[in-house]
Amino acid sequence: MPGKKGVKAAHIDVEPLTRSSFSVFGSVIENPVLSLPKSGHAHNTPWSTGVSANQGTARKYSGISPMINLYKASSSHQEAKAVTTLFVCSPRQLRPPAGQPEQARGLFELTIMERHPYTTQTFTPMGLDPDDITTAYLVVVAPTVPSSKSEVGTPDTANIRAFLGRGFQAITYGAGTWHAPMIVIGKRDISFVVTQYMNGVADDDCQEIGFDAGGQSSLSIAVPEIRDFLREAKSKL
Repeated sequence: MPGKKGVKAAHIDVEPLTRSSFSVFGSVIENPVLSLPKSGHAHNTPWSTGVSANQGTARKYSGISPMINLYKASSSHQEAKAVTTLFVCSPRQLRPPAGQPEQARGLFELTIMERHPYTTQTFTPMGLDPDDITTAYLVVVAPTVPSSKSEVGTPDTANIRAFLGRGFQAITYGAGTWHAPMIVIGKRDISFVVTQYMNGVADDDCQEIGFDAGGQSSLSIAVPEIRDFLREAKSKL
């Protein structure tokens, strides 16, 4: 796989993070009461099959985000084990939003993506209040270029999507899903508990690719002001 990929300069807008919008890339873990459709029901999903637990003081939802281990298919055939790590992520530096919408906080230059070809990877934020309007995180993902095209296996940069994650949401990247390293925006650090499988073979555990825009402005994410973004998203419900 190449270490660099030529790309056309482009600006990427941020979307709200929902289970349906993210489903092709992985899964979103959240209290379903906070994200039920207008009907108030979530039929035929793990979220519709919650059961009473802890002597009636809790609701338990199972099978919401399976951990997947595909390392048997790796070329090394090295056995993997489940690993839990902690990432303490600081807010990223943004470029001034020249020429972007007034509500844009700034531009984040996307210069690299990565994937974990044989494992899911779950990021669970800690200590971020669900109602925090000063700090959030971006989940940036891309489909894989299909086998019928050149550069097979690389991220499809023409279809990159960016989502804004909040304190009540954890996310799981599907095995092999291209994504940016974690991007925190706002005022303070966010700590994430990360769970995945690993076998210690570098190319099995993580594959990276950088982007080369030929000296032009590269792939830029138009990062919104969090307060304005949430207000607008709420108005569309």
